[in-house]
Amino acid sequence: MRGEEPFILLRARVRGERQPFVDWFRREHLREVAKIPGVASVHWGQTRGGVLLGVYRFRDVNAMQQSFGSAEAASARAMWARWSDQLEEFSVEMQFALTPPTLALSPN
Repeated sequence: MRGEEPFILLRARVRGERQPFVDWFRREHLREVAKIPGVASVHWGQTRGGVLLGVYRFRDVNAMQQSFGSAEAASARAMWARWSDQLEEFSVEMQFALTPPTLALSPN
């Protein structure tokens, strides 16, 4: 992964029995995320503490921004409703390069 490619890091852990959640995350959620326009790759992992990680890499910042309004992204977000009351931990972080705004210099 090159440093300038934007990505989303999702962290999630449920209370109680984890295996149904892990199965859903791997078999259903990641498949739906991969359908979102602009997503270049989808990866997953798990911490020693049992937190599932989803890493969703985008082609570029424009693709990332445009993806949020897509029907596919709305569908992927809606899938979380069935787990909302069971989540012990849930966070979404976005990583992308920021470019400073162009400055207009005054002759004064």
